Amino acid sequence: MARARSVFKPATTNLASLIRGLYGRVAKQQKVDPSYVSRVARGERQSDAIEASLERELRRILALVKPKRKGAGSRSKKRSAAKTKK
Repeated sequence: MARARSVFKPATTNLASLIRGLYGRVAKQQKVDPSYVSRVARGERQSDAIEASLERELRRILALVKPKRKGAGSRSKKRSAAKTKK
């Protein structure tokens, strides 16, 4: 009996597509206009709540982009470190 292959579609790693809509998502969360979020991001205006929301959203995006190491990839650091010690 053959094992069925599962199709794995990783999250898009195109940073531009992940960042697109960032100000709109933050504005929706904070119930403000996206242009105000843009001004806060550029430093023209001050808002601790919006800055915190921007940071949270950027961390979420970076977590999607960051490669996850599993298996043999995690051991490669140990091997390269051992070679440099010799």
